[in-house]
Amino acid sequence: MLTQGNTSEDGCGTKDVAMDAKTGLPSDKEIESELLPNGYVTVEELATALKRWDLVDTVLRGLCGSEEAKRSIEPSLWFLGTSKNRPLASKQASPKKRAAEGAGFVAPSLKKSRSSGSSLDLSLVTAPTKPGRVYVFGTGDCAQLGLGEDVLLRKKPANLAVLNDKNIVDIAAGGMHNMALSQEGKLWSWGVNDQRTLGRSGDEYTPMRVEGLDDVKIVKVACSDSLTVALTSDGQVYTWGTFRSAEGILGHSKEKEVQELPTIVQGLKGIVDIATGTDHVLALASTGRIYSWGNGQQMQLGRRIVARRMLNGLTPESIGSKGMIKVGAGSYHSFAVDKNGKAFAWGLNTYGQCGNDDPNKDNIPTMAPIAAMKSYICADIQGGEHHTIALTKDGQLYGFGRSDSHQLGLGYTELPGSEDTTSHKKAIRRPTLIPGLPTIEAISVGGNHTLALSTDGDVYAWGFGEMLACGNGEEEDVETPLKLTGQQIENYRVLKVAAGGQHSVILATPK
Repeated sequence: MLTQGNTSEDGCGTKDVAMDAKTGLPSDKEIESELLPNGYVTVEELATALKRWDLVDTVLRGLCGSEEAKRSIEPSLWFLGTSKNRPLASKQASPKKRAAEGAGFVAPSLKKSRSSGSSLDLSLVTAPTKPGRVYVFGTGDCAQLGLGEDVLLRKKPANLAVLNDKNIVDIAAGGMHNMALSQEGKLWSWGVNDQRTLGRSGDEYTPMRVEGLDDVKIVKVACSDSLTVALTSDGQVYTWGTFRSAEGILGHSKEKEVQELPTIVQGLKGIVDIATGTDHVLALASTGRIYSWGNGQQMQLGRRIVARRMLNGLTPESIGSKGMIKVGAGSYHSFAVDKNGKAFAWGLNTYGQCGNDDPNKDNIPTMAPIAAMKSYICADIQGGEHHTIALTKDGQLYGFGRSDSHQLGLGYTELPGSEDTTSHKKAIRRPTLIPGLPTIEAISVGGNHTLALSTDGDVYAWGFGEMLACGNGEEEDVETPLKLTGQQIENYRVLKVAAGGQHSVILATPK
């Protein structure tokens, strides 16, 4: 039958399928025993398994009974399944049924589960695999450089040698603390530990192993100002630290003010992506739904939090999204990207950082499409304190929001849509192309600076310069994208970038 659900991002069926000699299509037996071990498969998976998209058209037409019926189906939103006659199912399937049957956007393997013998084996998310060396630069007066108590400043990238033999494959930077993820799925932390953001005791100035995660494999980590979030290989989420509000510590949960060691977030499963703002978290499930929790004073949770019941925001809740494949966050605003590359934003919009150019819209309370980005296919979108950087599928960057410290990398050129909000502040309220960059494959946005990684393995930085987080060795703001250089990274290819509050971290390997 045909059952509505979310699609996989790119499909992953790889099994060669035997074709019926007469029809040129898979036999019923082949479909039921190999293609559809759980009774369904996405159209993309079927196409990949058949290795021919034209056969999918024929199969769809046959299952639907007519060309007209087939045309009523949006293939990327439907699953193919088997029954005796394989009829077209009702489009009014219940949400619970759809959630149970849909594998979500993450590409599942078609092999059978050993435990059930028939369920899909979901590989929810995988970590990067290529290890490199960690380099840091910027201001380290709060231990965020990890180079020891005597090294509080680095103008150029400096190797964090203690991690050289740890097989580090990914990095994350928060306001004043950092995480490094090893090939084995373990975490090392350094920086401010006032609210237990490091997930361990011991020296703050030197990277040390996060405690309490020996029995799980971490595949992604994100850092806020006072909280750390880790995603496991089986789609579970662990957090430690706390959330803060304008009034002070809000709490880690309703039950605990500060969480000293990693603890699992109850009620979440099948999570495939995470993002953190200053004091809020977004988690994307394989169903395409987004869950948010933390401080919601600036509407960054995408759901209403009554002021007198702010603790309610500490419990993850769905914000009603569907079909999303990526989440991102700024300090006080949030983002999502759907399967078609459409970008959405919500939260604080005082400088137009949500892409809404109405100066009277200081907050966007719920998820809203970024209208000015509708012509672009968005691959990633992240924010700083009051600015936003969007990466398109073709490797271009667009900036919008606050720009008084050159956070957008647009220089002093007079641009349509710019405005003087005070005598010394400027904002660009509509997404504007950032010129002078090669093809970009990844971005990381700090409080007021940005790092962009090119497909050639070079890093470009711009924005607030006083804290030396742009790595150019100067304290002046970097007006336009500037290629990162340094003796220690000469002849190195950068693999990952992470921009913090007053510092930056990169992961690099010899060319």
